[in-house]
Amino acid sequence: MLVWMVRAVGIVWLLGVLVVAVGTAAPRLPVIGFLGSFVTGQYPLHAALAAVLGIGLGAAGWALGARDGAVVAVIALIAAVALVAVFGAQTRGVRIDWWAALTVVGQPDGHPDRTEQYAVDELGRPLHLDLYRPAGPGPHPVLVWVHGGSWVRGERDDRTALNRWLADRGHAVVAVEYRLPPPAPVGEGQRRDVAAAAAWAVAHAAEEDLDPGRIVLAGQSAGATLALSTTAGLLAGELPGPRPRAVVAYYPVTDLRLVDRSLQDAVLGGRAAQRPAQTRAGSPVDLVRPDLPPTLLVLGAADHFVLPDRVRTYDRALRAAGVPGRLVEVPHADHVFDFPFGSPGAQATRPQVAAFLDEHVGVRTP
Repeated sequence: MLVWMVRAVGIVWLLGVLVVAVGTAAPRLPVIGFLGSFVTGQYPLHAALAAVLGIGLGAAGWALGARDGAVVAVIALIAAVALVAVFGAQTRGVRIDWWAALTVVGQPDGHPDRTEQYAVDELGRPLHLDLYRPAGPGPHPVLVWVHGGSWVRGERDDRTALNRWLADRGHAVVAVEYRLPPPAPVGEGQRRDVAAAAAWAVAHAAEEDLDPGRIVLAGQSAGATLALSTTAGLLAGELPGPRPRAVVAYYPVTDLRLVDRSLQDAVLGGRAAQRPAQTRAGSPVDLVRPDLPPTLLVLGAADHFVLPDRVRTYDRALRAAGVPGRLVEVPHADHVFDFPFGSPGAQATRPQVAAFLDEHVGVRTP
């Protein structure tokens, strides 16, 4: 009975490890590719340890007389080597907190210092923002964080630990809540909300010790798209608010023509082909211009929701137009690889974001 149980557990465990390993190696495989890149994007160390445990289960089965235990152990060993290589690729040249990679699997509460209503939506519903203040004297540069959620969901605290991390390094963070449907369309209204949050930071600069001349827009997924398109709208004078000094965009959607039709309806009020002006105003690929501020793009190289080649093409267009910045890719990582604050991809990209911010808006030290 014991032999059968160890053998069964070892085989089932190995199958799970193989799904992750094969999916990581071939991310475009249906279902398996998504599972592999999602797990190794957020939890590569856990996946490698699971493979090591598979070696132990196979060896235990072999020791108890299960002939296929050796096969399980050998295959698990190969998978473990491959998954360790993935972890190494994601952390190459970066010092990683291994304990955080194992234990910090979400976003610990960053405890914002102030929550304020800054606007209302078209139905009179209040819109709030969270302010994360740096310690010490300012005036501090301001990063306006725009959450993701496919334009139809999401919370302003989706990266609360990152916001506190940036505040601890001298950047005040304004995490903005923007209008969500219903009703639709919300595209222009969401951009106006983001611009209004930036304007709030300018209006309250004196009382909060903020620098109104050093505003950065940043976000992830749909929020990154909003950060990019709002910046273009501010520069063009189409939106009221301050001119951003830089943009940080985690895996942005670059073209609204390519999103699901239901999302087009929610954002644009119809299909993209029927709303050309609204589509252009919300699609960063249509908004490339030489006077855009320095732009940092962050991408999981195996993203299934925002195809990497489209972000790479957008990056090339920015650089060809003379816009400073760069593209940072996390190998084998999928969408929202950075949600676990301790994930290797999150740990590896945070210093690069901080360095980019320091280069373009700086931190004034006493």
